[in-house]
Amino acid sequence: MPAFGNIDDQQLAALAAFIHDRKANAKEGRRRTVDVADLQTGNAEAGMRYFNGVGGCAKCHSASGDLAGIASKFQGLELLKRMLYHESEPASESTPAANGRPAESTKGIPTVTVTLRSGKIVNGKLAYRDEFTIGLTDSSGWYRSWPIAQVKFTVMNPLEAHVELLGKYTDADIHNVLAYLETLR
Repeated sequence: MPAFGNIDDQQLAALAAFIHDRKANAKEGRRRTVDVADLQTGNAEAGMRYFNGVGGCAKCHSASGDLAGIASKFQGLELLKRMLYHESEPASESTPAANGRPAESTKGIPTVTVTLRSGKIVNGKLAYRDEFTIGLTDSSGWYRSWPIAQVKFTVMNPLEAHVELLGKYTDADIHNVLAYLETLR
């Protein structure tokens, strides 16, 4: 939005009144809920093909393993949110690897392996990352951070595949995979 030029008190009051009116008329938190029937438009067979094929879901998930019974626990929008955004219960602790390989992640928590200039390797849960700093919480619960320019690091984020799929899914893919997941009782 372009900046306002000189604005007098009357114009400022009118603008403030407009904003307050918009806020008062907004139905914050009153969105219509999504009925389960609204989401049941997919083809479960096509969803299973996508899951096991081009979607790549079966690389990380199993209908008889981590997803067994998912449709008994979650229906409709809750199941869809878990599918699209990989929302899940709080994760258990990840176990850092001691062999210099990235630590294993559990339940979607990104982990990081940092290699110091000395060659020492530090593993843990990713706690902070920006263009200047990488930080982790190690297995003993200590927060440690380094300037990115002084270390090498590898981040393992098991949810990255879900993020990448958001840009690739078609509406049909989403509804088909959801229909397939709904068969996993």
